Amino acid sequence: MKPLDRFDGEDVPDCRLYVPHPEGWKAQLKQGWDKIYCYSKNPGEDHFHLILSGELYLVSGDEKLCLRCAYRQGIITTDRLNWQNPRNREKKFPL
Repeated sequence: MKPLDRFDGEDVPDCRLYVPHPEGWKAQLKQGWDKIYCYSKNPGEDHFHLILSGELYLVSGDEKLCLRCAYRQGIITTDRLNWQNPRNREKKFPL
């Protein structure tokens, strides 16, 4: 299977995500067309949103969170050194 996006060398963005407190969380890949809803609402919305087929999301028990909501709640971060700076959470994320 051919990658959808191709980057050469230094043009590759660092899109790694980290879970500072991983206890109980697992990453899942949504497959199929059964409806799975994120357990969090987007700001200003009064409904839960779907997790789509092919989307990565986090699971802890019955709770399922899309990556955007997990980031907004501080469950994931792009800060590679989060273990050194637990209080210094950066807010530069393209979601």
